Amino acid sequence: MEPLTTATVEAVLGRFGFSAPPATDRAGLDALYLAWCRTVPFDNLVKRIDIVDGTAPFRNDTPQPFFDLFLAHGTGGTCWPSSRALGALLHALGFDVHLGSAAMADDLAGRNHTHGTILASVDDELLWVDTSMLTDAPVPLVPGAASHLDHPLRPVRVEPVDDLWRVHWVQSERPETMGCLLLADDVDGDHYSARYEASRGRSPFNTAVCATTNRADHVVSLTGMRRVVLDADGRHVSELLDDDTRRRVLIDEFGYSPEIVGALPPDDPES
Repeated sequence: MEPLTTATVEAVLGRFGFSAPPATDRAGLDALYLAWCRTVPFDNLVKRIDIVDGTAPFRNDTPQPFFDLFLAHGTGGTCWPSSRALGALLHALGFDVHLGSAAMADDLAGRNHTHGTILASVDDELLWVDTSMLTDAPVPLVPGAASHLDHPLRPVRVEPVDDLWRVHWVQSERPETMGCLLLADDVDGDHYSARYEASRGRSPFNTAVCATTNRADHVVSLTGMRRVVLDADGRHVSELLDDDTRRRVLIDEFGYSPEIVGALPPDDPES
């Protein structure tokens, strides 16, 4: 895992509401991951700007600049940079973690490396800690067995596949579940950088603004010009926004800086 400066770790923990580092036990991991899900959005703001500007590599590719951007502008990232950043933060705090690589929607897209996630070993338990699924709590992975996570907003079902697992999760924008097959349980940062760069050519997160974050009683997402809210009853409230309203939502509801929102290019017309 790439190192983070002590100042960055302290600043991120402060943003998460911690006055001291959490203990490296299950309770500490639970608290830290819940804070991540409520504070660091899954989004493509930096990616969207960099694609249009032609910036390479992506500015948030590695953990230190990822957190520099988060602390300055409130941005998160898509799966590859955000998983790598969370992994580096957990490692800096003393947790035993590995970078995982998976195939999102493998039933439709095949067994391709399209998703990054974190695998944490805590108190003899293996846990799936995901920055895209934002499940609020780590998901248990039991060798050779099924498992699940009961959550009013983000329920998860896990099935064993060979020596690994497929995780079924609920997207905030759609009521149906999506499967994600773990392909490798210990890859390196170069693998993540290569996959993130490869996504520049083809990805659902390249052409329009996307952002998702959790709250205590709902999940809010923004895709293009549409804001979607999922509540604990499983209801979806969807509304179409104009440019000014979307800007206010990004700044006031998601907490992005006016500077980063102002730098966003227009969505592609066909997105």
